[in-house]
Amino acid sequence: MSEETITAYVTTEEAAAYFAGRLHVDPWNDAGDAEKTIALTMATRVIDRLLLKGRKTDPDQGLAFPRYPGADVPVAVKDACCEEALALLERGKSRRRVLQAEGVISVTVGSVSETYAAGGAARLGLLSLEARALLRPWLLGAVNIK
Repeated sequence: MSEETITAYVTTEEAAAYFAGRLHVDPWNDAGDAEKTIALTMATRVIDRLLLKGRKTDPDQGLAFPRYPGADVPVAVKDACCEEALALLERGKSRRRVLQAEGVISVTVGSVSETYAAGGAARLGLLSLEARALLRPWLLGAVNIK
């Protein structure tokens, strides 16, 4: 008997419940079921590529979470997955994002000019600042100030 491979930290049903209590979720609501599933899977992949503290609870688990000593995926990680999925649906392939990923420093269109800061959210691979904040306790180099 083979276990079902888990490809995302949350199901579309869990994400729908999360988004029911959040404002400005039109990109999620407008997406089809397949797009939602893909966005959650892509968000999970982005999270799993981050440099994380600690180690997997089980070395054979497919995803980066749960992390030792925990046995479950933390709620904050699930919420971050939802936030990143929303950001991917909203602006994941925007021209601005593509230019930032390609390392373009400055863009001028007509009379409007933008300069992209080196090492912003793109450095971490996350589009969502909310997701980054939720993941802060697990990010290498992050410091909790009390």
